[in-house]
Amino acid sequence: MLINEVCQICSLTKKAVEYYIQQGLVVPEVQGNGYREFSDMQVARLKKISVLRNLGLSVSDIQAVLSDQKNAYLEQRSEEYARESVGNSALYAILEQKHMEITVMQEKQRLLAELARNQNWDEVQDKLGNLQKKQTVLERLRNAFPGCYGDFACAHFAPYLSESIHTQEQQEAYDTIIAFLDNAHLVIPDDLQEYYNAVQAEFAEFDFERMSAGVCSAVSDIENFMDKNREAIAHYMECTQTEGYKATPMYRMAEILRQFNRESGYDDIFIPAMCCLSNSYRAYWEALQSANEKLLERYPDWAARTISK
Repeated sequence: MLINEVCQICSLTKKAVEYYIQQGLVVPEVQGNGYREFSDMQVARLKKISVLRNLGLSVSDIQAVLSDQKNAYLEQRSEEYARESVGNSALYAILEQKHMEITVMQEKQRLLAELARNQNWDEVQDKLGNLQKKQTVLERLRNAFPGCYGDFACAHFAPYLSESIHTQEQQEAYDTIIAFLDNAHLVIPDDLQEYYNAVQAEFAEFDFERMSAGVCSAVSDIENFMDKNREAIAHYMECTQTEGYKATPMYRMAEILRQFNRESGYDDIFIPAMCCLSNSYRAYWEALQSANEKLLERYPDWAARTISK
């Protein structure tokens, strides 16, 4: 069985299957034409991985379960989940979200106990489908794309993905985003691969939350931001026009990303779907466009460049 069919049967993305292969959770046979062939046993294993991942287990936990499927281990994990707690907040919106998280965690605990007793993987998978409707978009995206790829995809948008899906329109937008991310393929030239790997290695250390907060602050009062940072902006614009900068890996990588955004459907498919999926992101995006217009009014020579999405 090839990967596309496996993904449909197991309700997994191709990126997720590839990640689980990299982690050694499943080892398909590579055919002479380079295609990977999954046996029925490996498909069944991937179904179990999907169930365990959506129940909140880490890759190391999943490996332990699959290596030694004893009820005692699942019961132990169930007890550990029971000891977890989620704090509240005085803000009603946060309180409601935390209540939802507690409800989901309790249901996962119950399903873990049921799985430990009955080993009925298909039944638990069906019940997980209903449970996922209560999860935040961020949780669902991270489950769909485990590993560095999912972390990177979610990092910039995390502040806007704490909402659950409530409407059919949001569900369709979510499905569009999943399809886009699963089929997106960024080609990195060989001579930039080392630079790209170094950037990825630093990814875990990067404070995306702080960066996002800084961007939001600038966007909310762009006139004040431009006044306070006039010299820095002028220096940046001057530097980015030099031949020295254009010869750097950073510039080349930025150009590759701009081309990817234009040609992959990021601008025309992904961003509109994000605006439909998340009300908070739509508000941010509209404010970003307004800020970008004001920036280009003040710096008309910079019209070819925009604030990064």
